[in-house]
Amino acid sequence: MAADAKNIRKEGLTKGKLRRLEWIVVGTIVAFVAGLVGVGAYVGFDKVWAALQRVPLNLILVLLGLSLFNYALRAVRWHWFSLGLGLKVGFGFNAAVFVGGFALTTTPGKAGEALRLWVLERAKGVPYQRATPLFLGDRLSDMVAIMLLCLACLGAFSGYADVTLGIAAGLIVLMVPFLRPKTLLWATNALYRLFGGRAPRLFAKIRAALRETAKLFTFRQFGVGLLLALVGWAAEVWAFQLLLQAVGGPEVSFQQAGFIFTFALIAGTISMLPGGLGGAEAVMLLLLTSLGFAGDAALAATAIIRLTTLWFSTALGFMVLPFLLATLRRPAQEIKNAA
Repeated sequence: MAADAKNIRKEGLTKGKLRRLEWIVVGTIVAFVAGLVGVGAYVGFDKVWAALQRVPLNLILVLLGLSLFNYALRAVRWHWFSLGLGLKVGFGFNAAVFVGGFALTTTPGKAGEALRLWVLERAKGVPYQRATPLFLGDRLSDMVAIMLLCLACLGAFSGYADVTLGIAAGLIVLMVPFLRPKTLLWATNALYRLFGGRAPRLFAKIRAALRETAKLFTFRQFGVGLLLALVGWAAEVWAFQLLLQAVGGPEVSFQQAGFIFTFALIAGTISMLPGGLGGAEAVMLLLLTSLGFAGDAALAATAIIRLTTLWFSTALGFMVLPFLLATLRRPAQEIKNAA
């Protein structure tokens, strides 16, 4: 994750590079549609179409509304983390930066979302060194929130306890250094002494970045952000439960829907594929069919929930992205007044 920000920092984001990232997104859309068509052909297009027709338009609007609720809470969290770092960015512009980053969600490892840091640096003069903890906090609080929801719903699929607990342990190992940045600072100082004081400028930058990180990963700062993420992602789980009740199949509890949704997201993240494509959908289909859903209903539910979450956020990001890029061509004082 820090490497994503470092690459943006080192290379900048030229128009050509942005265009290449956009083509990656287009490629993921094509791959998503192709995958659905392939599975649909196997299951039977007529059956899948019948399952899709069982989902009323007003429910689709509810699903989109719950997704918007999730994005809104996470935008508030982004701003909350920004305040914790002492970044002087207005909420309106900050929210636009957050949503605009969704445009590149389906790049490998979500690396394109580091676009947010580039926009903050270009439009507001926020150094990457100060903004990187904001990017880390956003990613890690999402990961922890999804993992906590998955663990809370594990009772519905106890057969997956070993793999789920193993992933949770790995996440804890990943989180500890960030939640205890002072330990990392101590380790950095020890390394500096070990190498006889070489590369002082590099170590100075690392120490400065860790001090900024320490401001964000406190119980209060990170805790509030995590709570916002938990509520936001719980809303998505509820949306998934409502959808499963509509496509036709066995009764599904919030706990069952929660495990399927979050475990699929975790599987997609681990795969490191753009947007988790392929991995998330495959796991979702597997778990739904194991719960007793017919292939057509499982495919319809998977397609709709991904369209109203992943692809809805991507569409919103592309709607906001032109505005963000336009601000970079405006005088700094005008941008400040707009924020």
